[in-house]
Amino acid sequence: MTTNDIWSGTYKIPWDDPDFSRRMLKEHLSQEHDLASRRNEWIDRQVEWIHEKYLDRKLSRILDLGCGPGFYSHRLTKMGHHCRGIDFGPASIEYAQEQVFDRSLCEFIMGDVRNIDFGGPYDLVMFLYGELNVFSPKEALGILQKTHASLSNQGRIIVELQSTAAIEATGLSEPSDQKSESGLFSDYPHRCRIENQWLPDEKAAIQIFTVVDENDGKVSVYRSTTKAWPDDELLGLLNKAGFCDPSVCTTWPSNTDALVLWTAMKGND
Repeated sequence: MTTNDIWSGTYKIPWDDPDFSRRMLKEHLSQEHDLASRRNEWIDRQVEWIHEKYLDRKLSRILDLGCGPGFYSHRLTKMGHHCRGIDFGPASIEYAQEQVFDRSLCEFIMGDVRNIDFGGPYDLVMFLYGELNVFSPKEALGILQKTHASLSNQGRIIVELQSTAAIEATGLSEPSDQKSESGLFSDYPHRCRIENQWLPDEKAAIQIFTVVDENDGKVSVYRSTTKAWPDDELLGLLNKAGFCDPSVCTTWPSNTDALVLWTAMKGND
């Protein structure tokens, strides 16, 4: 595949599809794994870290990109911060809206971060759990440029990326087969074959999910493309988007080395 090929067509699982979103919400809410969202104990620790480390316990305006069911924004709102969450999963946004603690402080909007207006100005923009990696380089730059424009003059972004090593390991993984009574890809019994590919020149992993319905034999194929951002490329991306003083947050509470938190400042215009 060429660079143009990997970012053409449907290169992402359709998380905005209502059925996918409904099934994905179950994964977000699960406390048995961290596949969709972290478990509550880790979210609690990270929210406290954000509140103390970067907000200095000062009431702030926060934008939560790819917010999912709103776990971070809900907690930050209870601390007094004003939060806006954006996600394009309808079930996640509906859940997030239902759980709002104070509607004068917290709102959730369904929309695609690639083209929705972010509003602002914000003191902090969060883009967590490797969400930036699922966009093409062009789209990632556009999202970061919009983020930069939405920040106050001394505002900050924290962006959590999947590590290059973790993405490469995914791409180099052997094919696997799964059989489920129900799951992310279907409410009904099905088989799923996962095939992986690592593209070293593009630094991207491609996963192909072939799902076969056990009842009628219907075959559905989904593709997921994940872009790795080595440090030098990420620094160039942040600089091109207008950010300054980028650095790794080494004290970020995390239970995995597959994700790394970076921060950067907007600086003075």
